[in-house]
Amino acid sequence: MTKIRAERIPPHARRAAVAGFVGTFVEYYDFALYGVLAVYFAPLFFPADNDAVSLLLGLAVFGAGFVARPIGGILFGRVGDRRGRRTALLATVVLMGTCSTVIGLLPTYATVGILAPIMLVALRIGQGLSAGAEMLGSVTFALESAPASRRTFLASLTPYGAGLGGSSGAVLAALLGIFASGDFMADHGWRIPFLVAAPLTLVALIIRRRVEDSPEFARLVREDRIVKSPLRVVLAGYRREVLIAGAIAIGVNGAAGVAQWFGVYLAGNRDLPAESVLAAYATAMVLGALWTPLWGRLADRVGQRELLTAILCGFILLAGPVFALLSSTESPVLLAAGMTVYLTLTNAVMAPGFGLIAGLFPAPVRYTGANLGQNIGTVLGGGTAPLVCGALLLATGSVAGPVLWIVGVSIVALAAIAVLRAAAAPQKVS
Repeated sequence: MTKIRAERIPPHARRAAVAGFVGTFVEYYDFALYGVLAVYFAPLFFPADNDAVSLLLGLAVFGAGFVARPIGGILFGRVGDRRGRRTALLATVVLMGTCSTVIGLLPTYATVGILAPIMLVALRIGQGLSAGAEMLGSVTFALESAPASRRTFLASLTPYGAGLGGSSGAVLAALLGIFASGDFMADHGWRIPFLVAAPLTLVALIIRRRVEDSPEFARLVREDRIVKSPLRVVLAGYRREVLIAGAIAIGVNGAAGVAQWFGVYLAGNRDLPAESVLAAYATAMVLGALWTPLWGRLADRVGQRELLTAILCGFILLAGPVFALLSSTESPVLLAAGMTVYLTLTNAVMAPGFGLIAGLFPAPVRYTGANLGQNIGTVLGGGTAPLVCGALLLATGSVAGPVLWIVGVSIVALAAIAVLRAAAAPQKVS
């Protein structure tokens, strides 16, 4: 393998990476709140005699956000490939912030009846539309703006923002749980983190408006190479790449999505104090996310496929021990330690995984193609993970089911990597 000499990072590349970081921070702060706080608000929107059933219904809506992702990837992918990466990223962050803020204002089932869960589902779908184009859109923006030897490193700031954004939501929820009563959190306290989305969205919008589009997209405009129908081109000429991207995304998001279920499992199924669970989960999210840029730097040195393979093998080897610990201890310290191991893997897998997916497609259709492949895999992996894990636990009474899920999705991604030819020449765009 030829070693690429590190290049100086130009100002526009730094600005693109920062814009990606800030935007995904806000996006995934908003998107992750649902899973973190479902244990509090699910009974308010989905009342049932059994709390576990309420949680499962709430998690089903969590999955609805993932189902909407492919549609968002197609809609905003068209915008990104025709109108510019910057334009699409401005739209996604506004949509996510608006939906999250309105969730914080929603009336409950006791107030408006069936209209409450309907509105929650609609807003969760809006979040899914936004999230469906945000991650790979920001990765594409950063990759196209960065020098060759720093591409994965700068692109890793996008999942870094996502990790810290989700961590910040968990930290805020944990602090509220510690300093407020359980009744307050179940009544109104859960709304506060959602309402914080409004000022965060404004900051992200200001930063993204000040960034110019990627040099690669600007070159497409100058050379009159903008594709009229990017989705048609992708479906006609890049089906293989879409399938490979989808399979990689099943592993990346299917394993990572299990972490969204930790809080529900520990507080809802094991009946551990929600405040202690949130504190442990928030600690683990922060510690797990801190190292994300280092994984991007490592991917630039050893290769995306090589690093991704090693991390997926890490999921297979460590899923059993982590769940054995989470199912047997009540110590917040040990719970945080087990979740930190797992969340370190979930953050590590994103830098090489998303970079590899984006690199499968040429610039004229990259926004559409990368998001399409990623979101198909995300629906089948990340969106279903919490619900599948919860259902397997209820059906078997054992954490062996979630462990098998992690192993299975990891093997799917490893198989996709195995069939991916190195240095494949890009197909000609028509």
